[in-house]
Amino acid sequence: MASRFLFKKSKSGFTLVETIVAIGIGLLATTMLFYIFTFGLRNIQTIKNTEKLHSEANFLLNTFTYWIKQGENVTTSGSTLEIEFPDLPLKTITKSVDDRVTLDGTPITSDDIQVTDLNFTGMSRSVQIRFTIEAKNGDENFSATTTIAQRGI
Repeated sequence: MASRFLFKKSKSGFTLVETIVAIGIGLLATTMLFYIFTFGLRNIQTIKNTEKLHSEANFLLNTFTYWIKQGENVTTSGSTLEIEFPDLPLKTITKSVDDRVTLDGTPITSDDIQVTDLNFTGMSRSVQIRFTIEAKNGDENFSATTTIAQRGI
């Protein structure tokens, strides 16, 4: 009589095997969701850093273009660009010691960006610019090369 009571199948509830399988499937699903979530967050951060580098590069190119097109005479020397104006004082764009781009000594790049390479090459009535910027954490970098023509005087 006792053995019949112990092995009698209950009509309600779960067996131990069913409970272990359900917990295992739940843990597997939770682990997968956690992995997908953290992977997505890492991708979002990488995209934000890359967008910031592109934005910074675009700002530098626009700044260089503006001053070169406004200038009357442009002198280049490696990582230094000097621009003369008829009515303004001489403007100097250069790479500082702390890897930032400066305009007359004032930094024009943000604190978390460093310019690892900056080179100005003077041509007849134009300037070729080559630079590489990267995040200070060193994860992403962006290189650009362009030629900017001066306005006809």
